Amino acid sequence: MVGEGKAAQRLWERDSELQSAEQAVDKLCREFAAGGTKIGELLLFSGPPGMGKTTMLEQVRRIAGARKDPTVLFARGSERQKHEPFRVLRQLLLPVLGDLDPDERTDVFGNWYNIVAPAIGLEPPSDEVERIDPQGVHDGLDFVITQLAPRRAPLVVVIDDLHAVDQESLTWLASFVLRARELPVLLVFAYRHEFDDVARPLLLQILDRAERRHELMPLNPLSIAEIVHSEFAEADDAFCRQVWAVTAGAPFDTVALLREVRDQNLEPVEENSPRLRDLAAAARGQGRDYWLDKLGPTIIQFAWAAALLGTEINEELAAAICAQGPAQAAQSVRELRRLRVLTSQPNGRLEFVHPLIATSIYQSIPEATRTGMHGVAATAIEDRGGSLLSASRHLLETHPGEGDDLMVRKLRRAAAENLAIGAPEAARRCLERALAEPPDEDDRAEVLYELGSAALLTDPDATANQLRRALDIEDGLSPDLRVEAVFRLSEVIAHGGDLTGAARLCLSEAETTPEGLGKDRLLTAHLLYTALQRDEDNGPDRARKVTELAARIDEESEASRPVRALHAWDLTLKGTPTAEALRAAEDALVNGRLPRSLGWTNTTWNFELPALLGLCFAY
Repeated sequence: MVGEGKAAQRLWERDSELQSAEQAVDKLCREFAAGGTKIGELLLFSGPPGMGKTTMLEQVRRIAGARKDPTVLFARGSERQKHEPFRVLRQLLLPVLGDLDPDERTDVFGNWYNIVAPAIGLEPPSDEVERIDPQGVHDGLDFVITQLAPRRAPLVVVIDDLHAVDQESLTWLASFVLRARELPVLLVFAYRHEFDDVARPLLLQILDRAERRHELMPLNPLSIAEIVHSEFAEADDAFCRQVWAVTAGAPFDTVALLREVRDQNLEPVEENSPRLRDLAAAARGQGRDYWLDKLGPTIIQFAWAAALLGTEINEELAAAICAQGPAQAAQSVRELRRLRVLTSQPNGRLEFVHPLIATSIYQSIPEATRTGMHGVAATAIEDRGGSLLSASRHLLETHPGEGDDLMVRKLRRAAAENLAIGAPEAARRCLERALAEPPDEDDRAEVLYELGSAALLTDPDATANQLRRALDIEDGLSPDLRVEAVFRLSEVIAHGGDLTGAARLCLSEAETTPEGLGKDRLLTAHLLYTALQRDEDNGPDRARKVTELAARIDEESEASRPVRALHAWDLTLKGTPTAEALRAAEDALVNGRLPRSLGWTNTTWNFELPALLGLCFAY
């Protein structure tokens, strides 16, 4: 359990859970040694706060680490970092993937490096990528882990505080639990029953696949009495019973309370039992006064900065946030270690001894101070070469309403980086905060357009709403961006089942668009949506317009390829001789391959035109 002394040196009433963990690790190692590969298993620990889940996972890591074979990967969810996309997967995978030699890296990543590496922090997001489908990142992660597992087998993957894992990581983990059965992997998760509405279905998906599930229950009065006697041999029975009553049998609260009893030099006798309730409340550290009294005005500043950062705390960064020099920061760390608030990780980073302590200290920061410190944290991260992906979660915690153009620019850049790693929800949060700042009136339409585009893959209704708002602002978008916004809006309308409305929108906008690539694109989209309608009014007339458009556009230009693809489809539908239809389809390609604008992952067009080309060749 968390704490000091003998009470923290063993687990109480957890023999069956420990035995289950030992059996799971032993089974993994034994079956792998016998040549097994499809031996994956899932082990879950759940329970209210303070029941010993974190300590249980420490024991699992100890058990696995005592064997010579397993590779142990560990990560922890964090309430403060829950909106930082792929954060838990970065913490989990970056150490092992970053250590791969060049040949191994090529084998493990295959063709997925450019998609997966930015998501897990091996590379910065590419400026050349506008938007990556989250499913593409998930598919890439599946490939990478499938290749990595046999090379580092057997794998023991341990994740604490699953309820506080970022949505992007949790979504992938929920899908991976099924694939893990086919690999030499033991998954061990611990969580509280505090999943939000979006995450709850993912938890159910995980529960469905768990072979071993353990709910950690409160300790009984006898165990609490043993814990008390291990710290205070002279404690009387009435005192022990009151400790159990005020802590409700929670191991964390019990050890924390006993520490307070010792600090207060309180005799562990019945006469002092009435004071235990107040001490227990103080031990949970729910208020600023408790921590201020415990740490003092200087040390608490460092503790607040550390709580802001969450897990894997960089001492220099925390010092910068709270404006402490190296000597004072070192003193703060020493004192926080002594008081069992912070501890050191093998990689040199700091972490809180227990997540409940981190939450308590974060909640003790006065609101105005917390907002200001988040702003300082964002700047400090950037000043030290950190990414906007890391800094943006702090920017989101600052108060809007100042009309800060620099803030808006940073949030827009952070949104672009989130889209480039397959995290549209994170991008949406950044752009909504940018709108609230608010942006300059000249930029408002562009921010609305970016917000609509960010929601394209996840919330079509929101996309349509934001794009219409952007288009309604007179002269708010440049001509090229206006064409892009109309095309995105037409996509949403078409995919919502209204092909006629999508075709009408594109034609209407094309009529007011100057001659050029934008007008040609809108006309092509209009003809495409018309062609896809089940009951097309005048197919021959539309096919004639396609032919005329194809003849008018320079046949060597990139813009001609979409029209030629549509023309090839018309020839296929008409039953034109095979050679002619195939020649038309090949004219839409570049050296026998899809042109960049028609690529499956390119956002210039959607899937319809490359799909129609494929059907041409199939027929």
